[in-house]
Amino acid sequence: MDNSGFKVDLSYLKDVASGSDEFIIDMIDLFLNQTPDYFEQLEQFIAEENWTKVADIAHKIKPTLAFMGVDSAREKMAEIEQNARDIKNLGTISPAFQILKEMSVELYKQLDEVKASLQNPT
Repeated sequence: MDNSGFKVDLSYLKDVASGSDEFIIDMIDLFLNQTPDYFEQLEQFIAEENWTKVADIAHKIKPTLAFMGVDSAREKMAEIEQNARDIKNLGTISPAFQILKEMSVELYKQLDEVKASLQNPT
């Protein structure tokens, strides 16, 4: 998965928000506040090879990635969840997570930009 050049697609979130910029900002804030903690937990559980917890945390993160319109990341997280749950392809979990971790830096940056543009429309 190439993490360069991906773009956040907030069309689903905008549909759910029914035109409320405040709702979109709240959802972005929630994502930016919770997701880094989930990523830290996921990294720890991968290191500990606690596959049940890896699957549980990946399951929590997955819908938030979909909500923020990052389907490639959601699909990668679903793959991590499934492999951890099935205890298979375990060697792919850590590399997949590293890609997602790198991607999250760009994701947070893009969401901050969207939030700023909604708070200060020109």
